[in-house]
Amino acid sequence: MRLLRWGQSAYETDASLDLEGRLLAELGVRVQRHPGPRPPMRDIELLAVTSKVKVDTAFLETAPKLQLVVTTTSGHEHIDLQACRQAGVVVSRSPMARRDAVVDTALAMGLSLLRQVPALQARAEQGVWARGELPELPMRLLRGLRVGIVGHGVIGERAAELWRALGADVLTSDADAGHPRSVDELIARCSLLSLHCSLTPSSDKLINAERLDAMAPGTVLLNTARGGSVDVEALMSRTHVLAGLDVFPEEPWPGLQALAKRPGTLVLPHAAGYHVGLGEAVARELADAVSAHIQGRAVPHALT
Repeated sequence: MRLLRWGQSAYETDASLDLEGRLLAELGVRVQRHPGPRPPMRDIELLAVTSKVKVDTAFLETAPKLQLVVTTTSGHEHIDLQACRQAGVVVSRSPMARRDAVVDTALAMGLSLLRQVPALQARAEQGVWARGELPELPMRLLRGLRVGIVGHGVIGERAAELWRALGADVLTSDADAGHPRSVDELIARCSLLSLHCSLTPSSDKLINAERLDAMAPGTVLLNTARGGSVDVEALMSRTHVLAGLDVFPEEPWPGLQALAKRPGTLVLPHAAGYHVGLGEAVARELADAVSAHIQGRAVPHALT
């Protein structure tokens, strides 16, 4: 079988792509790398893409032999799943390569905000020894804190597990995964809300002005999922919410500097999923998906 590897992300080194090629060769798959514009697709059966490659109806019409698309990302907005279903093409994503890094980052931001680390750091940068100001800061303990997890897939499930292990009382919301609590219920009951959902029409601007207004003062909002799920402009004018944001509706975010200066805010450049060895992890997850497809097994993390 032939696999076209279209695109190379910044974290993917030549060494990780070489590993990917060796793993696929062991499966009897011939790999063609393509970094540029659209290549000929007529004889391609397997396709690996980055988030910059759009797979839609027009694309599928040029690839009559295509059986499997694997995106090297956790998100899948660049792939028209309905068009792939209609064409009989299996689509898979690669969440495990990033899962632990994303969860670690969400926990790091959440704990920093709960313990007022950004506020104390800002005072230190001003030359102020702020120990005497501690009684004025709502520095909360995690044990017993109610944490809301929106999205209970591969990453959200792991996040819930670790928050519980640290002593939090965790509530989850994901109707598709059998967690029927609404986002509004989590907002009403939780002091920290962490988003781990895919971007769909129902999760676009999921956290909007109305829901921000419903959050109690000091609520911590974390988004390491998809940038479109938070109305960042609305967040800027609502200073009662502490926020840790890794993803944005537009990247790079044009208001980056102003957002970073907002009190009680941590801003990362879509870095949560990165870790040393990410390229190798993606290579192995891709090879696992291809192996399952060739052997007629259920493809891990299939979307269609």
